[in-house]
Amino acid sequence: MNLLYRQYRRWRGYPGHSAVRRMLACSVSLAAMLWLNGIEAQEGALVRHEVSFPERDNQYVRVTSTWPVGGSSVELAMPSWTPGSYLIRDFAAQVEDLQARGPEGQLLDVRKTSKNRWRIETPNSGELTVSYRVWAGELSVSTSWVESGQALLNGAGIFLYSEHSRRWPQQVRVRLPEDWAGVFTALPESTERGVFVARDYDELVDSPIAAGNMRRYQFQVRGWPYALVVSGTAPQWNGERALGDVAAIVEAQQEFWGGNPLEREYLFLNFFMGPFGGLEHDHSTVLMSDAWRLAEKKEYIKWLGLVSHEFFHAWNVRRMRPQALADYDYDAETYTRELWLAEGLTSYYDDLLLFRAGVLDVSDYFELLAQVISTYESMPGRQVRSAEQASFDAWIKHYKPDDNSINSTVSYYRKGAVIGFVTDTAIRRETNNRSSLDTVLRRMYARYGPDGPGKGAYPPGAFEAVVEEVAGPGVRQFVESLLRSTDDPDVDGALAWYGLRLDRTPKRTQPDGDEATPGGFGIVWDATGTRLLAEQVLLGYSGADAGVIPGDELIAIDGVRITPEDHVARIQRLRPGQIVKLTLARHERLFTLSVDVQQAIADTYAIVASTDLKRSEKRRLEAWLGRDLRFAD
Repeated sequence: MNLLYRQYRRWRGYPGHSAVRRMLACSVSLAAMLWLNGIEAQEGALVRHEVSFPERDNQYVRVTSTWPVGGSSVELAMPSWTPGSYLIRDFAAQVEDLQARGPEGQLLDVRKTSKNRWRIETPNSGELTVSYRVWAGELSVSTSWVESGQALLNGAGIFLYSEHSRRWPQQVRVRLPEDWAGVFTALPESTERGVFVARDYDELVDSPIAAGNMRRYQFQVRGWPYALVVSGTAPQWNGERALGDVAAIVEAQQEFWGGNPLEREYLFLNFFMGPFGGLEHDHSTVLMSDAWRLAEKKEYIKWLGLVSHEFFHAWNVRRMRPQALADYDYDAETYTRELWLAEGLTSYYDDLLLFRAGVLDVSDYFELLAQVISTYESMPGRQVRSAEQASFDAWIKHYKPDDNSINSTVSYYRKGAVIGFVTDTAIRRETNNRSSLDTVLRRMYARYGPDGPGKGAYPPGAFEAVVEEVAGPGVRQFVESLLRSTDDPDVDGALAWYGLRLDRTPKRTQPDGDEATPGGFGIVWDATGTRLLAEQVLLGYSGADAGVIPGDELIAIDGVRITPEDHVARIQRLRPGQIVKLTLARHERLFTLSVDVQQAIADTYAIVASTDLKRSEKRRLEAWLGRDLRFAD
């Protein structure tokens, strides 16, 4: 490793870029030094990329990349998926007009060898330049999007690599249209404005690039720089309030983990457009949401939960991950049985840390936890796949949902969160509140974080082993059963230890003065269009038993017309125990089914505190929630 590269690694520890520029101002370029250090023609080489937007109105990004080469041919590839999103996306499908040239500009022969690979003949060329364009018209946190005023580039679907160049430093020059104000990325900027560098291809892919006319809110927590970058129309957005809440979340999470894992500024790249979601990266996250809905309290809390979830990943996933994800294959699925830990335990803590950060009150947090439990218990598929099985099958189930997913699998996010709550309580109960799930995760990070002996990755069974160290073999066996069986975690027993209970009584969504238990069929209806369609039919309920399937149109109940506008009130007025006739349409044919009316599935649960909480229960609650609830004795 040469001197300049060591300087580059140290530079990544600086929060700003001015120190970098001072360090390198009198040096030769990074590219030249890395090239001169090569043992062979390819060793220590730098890959140079350039992105531009001459066809932004048609959603194309132009890419030109240059590699040093020393052999007779080279094979370039584009990833088929992006880390953190476990779905084969076949990004190469959007690559067009790929051409290769040698150092004198001569065209080289290009032959496609598979769906995402190109072989290029490079006899004694010394340098290879490849140009192509990518259609960036899929808006999500895992893909790329270009339009007239802005762009979001996710590297896995933009940049090519070879077997060797994946380990080489990368440079990206971003050429902006004249009316675009700036570039927003966690990649360090070099001494040249608009040119960014990554230590290798993996860091390049891990660092999305946003460009255009965006607002940047800067803040510091414990002296470390952060930025909230906002893109899109947001008339209901209160930037100053959001900035304060995000800073409080960052503070609470650093307090939880006991330190800051970052090497440079961290960016929250927030887009008010696209489907709701987030994707984590080492020094940034991409967030998407509907700005209009954020004016509602519940939607704003949901957005804060997304911020909390993705930032928690800066530790749990990005710097402490399952061994299977430590060195992944960009071509094919990478399987792990620990997504319940990576995503599920993160889902447990994302809302809990909102409360510890002081941006929620206790009733808000209890409502969120009850919602997680309700969503989990409403999935018959929880009796089909364990948490470990659901993690392993993420590629074919979670990221490829269908009409029967609710019956055939369980979300490792939801079940993992419920397992987190029940495990946390079991550890606290066994250790008399001296230890908790917090203790387990901190110990795991010390052992399997980047500075621990595990070097950033934990083997299968590591979590269970640390649980045993903290709380004994009995709790370990308890946890192993939760992970590998389809049994429901005992949330009622866990809540009772804190003096709480879960109210699962279904409520009428359309109050009409009738206090009777509302009826239902175990069917989720799609009422968004002009027809009332069965969207999900839950196995084990009367609708499925009678033969209703997803896609059936409900026209009438006992001969009375039903519409999307009135179906909720009319179905809820039915009495459990009745038998009714449903008139349905399937494939343009009418038919009738007799269906038993059951008690409606509760839309919401509620966590209720005992009216006579004991002093010990109050202490347990405060220890778990991490804040003084100021209960009166």
